[in-house]
Amino acid sequence: MTFQLQPEVPVFVGILLVAASLLVYSLRQYHRRGRTPELRAFIVLLFVICVWQLTAIFINVVTVPALIFAGNNFGNVVLVPGLFYSVAWFALAYTENTRWVNRKTAGVAVATIGVLATAVLFNPTVMIAHDGLTTQGPMTIAGVTFSEWVVLDLTLKPAFRGLQLYGYVLMIGSGGVVVRYLLANRGDIYRGQAVALAVGIGAILGVNSLLFAGLLPPEWNLTHVSFGVTAVAFAVAIFRYRLLAVAPIGRKQLVEQLADPVVMLDDHQRVVDCNPAARELVDAPAGWRGMAAARFFAPFPEPVDWFTTAGSGETTLSKAGTERTFTVDSMPIEDGTNTETGQLIRLHEITERKAREQQLREQNEHLDEFASIVSHDLRSPLNVAKGRLKIAGWASDSEEIEDAQAALTRMESMIDDLLTMARTNQTIDATGPVGLAAAARTAWTYSDVDECTLRVSVPADIEIAADRDRLVQVFENLYVNAAEHNETPVTVRVGVLGDGELASDAGQRSGFYVADDGTGIDATNHDDVFESGYTAASGGTGFGLAIVQDIVTAHNWEITVTDSNDGGARFEITGVRSAVDDKAQSEREVSQE
Repeated sequence: MTFQLQPEVPVFVGILLVAASLLVYSLRQYHRRGRTPELRAFIVLLFVICVWQLTAIFINVVTVPALIFAGNNFGNVVLVPGLFYSVAWFALAYTENTRWVNRKTAGVAVATIGVLATAVLFNPTVMIAHDGLTTQGPMTIAGVTFSEWVVLDLTLKPAFRGLQLYGYVLMIGSGGVVVRYLLANRGDIYRGQAVALAVGIGAILGVNSLLFAGLLPPEWNLTHVSFGVTAVAFAVAIFRYRLLAVAPIGRKQLVEQLADPVVMLDDHQRVVDCNPAARELVDAPAGWRGMAAARFFAPFPEPVDWFTTAGSGETTLSKAGTERTFTVDSMPIEDGTNTETGQLIRLHEITERKAREQQLREQNEHLDEFASIVSHDLRSPLNVAKGRLKIAGWASDSEEIEDAQAALTRMESMIDDLLTMARTNQTIDATGPVGLAAAARTAWTYSDVDECTLRVSVPADIEIAADRDRLVQVFENLYVNAAEHNETPVTVRVGVLGDGELASDAGQRSGFYVADDGTGIDATNHDDVFESGYTAASGGTGFGLAIVQDIVTAHNWEITVTDSNDGGARFEITGVRSAVDDKAQSEREVSQE
């Protein structure tokens, strides 16, 4: 057997090296990034191309006619249909028509190759015939001179033409499937990827069509070159643009959150997809697909890394003289092997919420300022009046002076209550863990409830999420209410609703109660006792329970009044969260924003 270098051999070797390199890389990606159908089909296609190049090299370096003839037959009955079927497989996988890739279609492909191989085995000349060896050359290409070399003088039979026509039908069908898919989804894929796929399928089909039509002379057979073009084009479509790996996973998440601006990036921080809300937000240009994230998010003042790093936060966009505030969530997109393949970014506008919060803060500040001014301006003349009455009382024991002193004392109490109401109406910005039993006992020491008894049946380890000072105010006002509206001595009890665990599941109320053993409150007045100014006790201001309700409402709790087991009044405060549950809920809300 004599080996000699021919002009085609360097081309075959170059294509083999390219295809083999892509095959190795594809196998690594197949195991590392996900075993997707299109990547599997691409690997088979590369394998067929590599075997074909090895066969072509073998045919062109040997001079034994029988071996050359056998190599040609192997290529015709195994590699030709194998190439057409693998291209068709790739086209179906890419266009998500994998239902056509099943055991039946695979059986047809294997049966076709089996029938062709059997036919050639029994009749080697059924596809091609040869008239012996012939010489070609010498030839000089790029300064390299090739001496004469021998080739087999082949004649193509009708069976080969039929196989070639069958291959064309498969290739045209594959191209049609891809083109139809590209047209239907032209707004959702990279333009470069569409071109790469079209070139990949069109290269083989175009070269063979020119040869079949006689427009390309046999000595200019570029079939093997078209194989290399197809391999590179498909690789670019898969590994350069990566839409096949990212889009199916990210789009599912994208569709679920179309109400907010959503942007999907690949692992090179290029925009793969985004919804109309996102494009309108940043005034995205027509060529936004494939744009670098830094350019896409240019209207925002923060560095783009802030958007592409997993996490959440807030940002403000100034547009047309209007500031808009958003929460930004950036989460990784992972494939089936938990490998990060991109980022999904969601923006949720909170401009109105921020405006309301600012308005409430300003209202609270103004209300606090107003209350302080009123309190100061009223207390000064009130103190003067009390002082003068006290001096007058030393000189006279008149009942009118005593009545005036009682009236001034009542006015002082009303000022204190009004000031408290003004401040308890403010929103609560933050809560912390507060020991329920400790707060109840602390409030008792602040209350003017002589000859009364407190019984706290609350476990010492129970902590609730509350503003401690305001919670103490709730207990204090309820204690005073029990003392003022009943004949002393009165026993006041504090306990936890339900089973004592502040549980809110299983339909169980969560909260605590304050009850007394006094005369109780008439059922017809249960809704009236929380109104400002309502009182059934002489000398009362009528603001104590109204203050309690304001504090309860500020905590997003609820308060109701009913009868206690001892016949007195029982105030139940519900909707209270334990400090542990409140912390867990806050963490969930932050992760979901």
